[in-house]
Amino acid sequence: MRFRNLFGYGDCILLQNENGYISLIDGGSDLESEFSGDQYRIRAIDFLKSQQISHLNAVFISHIHEDHVCGLEKVLKNVSADVIYIPYPLEVFRGARPLTPLPDAARSVPLYTEALNAFVRILHLAEQHGIPVKTLQAGDTITLTEQITAQVLAPRKKELEQYIARLQRIYEENITEQEATRLLTELDATSNQTSMLLKITEGSNVLLDAADSCPNIWSEVPVSALQNVNVLKLPHHGQRDCVDENMMKQMPLKYVVTTSASDRRYNSANAEVYDKLTTWFPERPIQFLFTDEREYPPYFSRPDGFRALTLLMNSNGIQVEFVK
Repeated sequence: MRFRNLFGYGDCILLQNENGYISLIDGGSDLESEFSGDQYRIRAIDFLKSQQISHLNAVFISHIHEDHVCGLEKVLKNVSADVIYIPYPLEVFRGARPLTPLPDAARSVPLYTEALNAFVRILHLAEQHGIPVKTLQAGDTITLTEQITAQVLAPRKKELEQYIARLQRIYEENITEQEATRLLTELDATSNQTSMLLKITEGSNVLLDAADSCPNIWSEVPVSALQNVNVLKLPHHGQRDCVDENMMKQMPLKYVVTTSASDRRYNSANAEVYDKLTTWFPERPIQFLFTDEREYPPYFSRPDGFRALTLLMNSNGIQVEFVK
């Protein structure tokens, strides 16, 4: 299995195996500012084209935020897919209309709103192209290939139900602009709590893709589900809330991947996180990998730059490759 994490702050993970199976987990950002000024940053659709990928067996949308959803729209306009998996009931979005927050909304709210509108447009694209959209919830396990399974460990039912209730209300006809903006603000603040936590297993190689699902909402995750995870895509871009000692110590981690811009905005790729992980695993050093760093001593060094990092997982173990 090949696990490729594309460049920059947003999440975009490409899963491939030697038999031709290809799936995408999230699609990164569509903001021009994310890709200007660095020759190695690349949009999801451009990377797929560079790899001559024109069809995906599956697309997973972990949750609704700009840096996870918005890059997928261009992907699905140019690349065919067999199925799209989402964490929300599809009926919530039937008849959904474009939304606009009031001008005085917090800075992140327009970005969230664009992601929500893009999510709805993606559902329309799926309908137009006959792509089935299926809802996954915690406890579900799906077979991707004969060798690869995906297990959904989160979100928790309580947070998901609260989020869905807000979505249902925001699409009601009689809602005021003030109420819609208030709900968009709450949806933005709670969307991470609805993020899918995906465990991808192929033999002894186990990836936990946490998207933005942080350990403080993993109370319903069976501890046994973590005890063979050797690759972790850190939650929430390596911000301070992305690790928990008890949860992390359950995992025999070898590699920890962080999707974070090199400016380390919002305290992402936070040094405290890697110091803690180093302290918690003194007997076996973890290899830290970053999607948008060249030098981050003492954790990482790749001065030549790269467009995507690849973890090649097979019976011989895990090898890291950097794609220019």
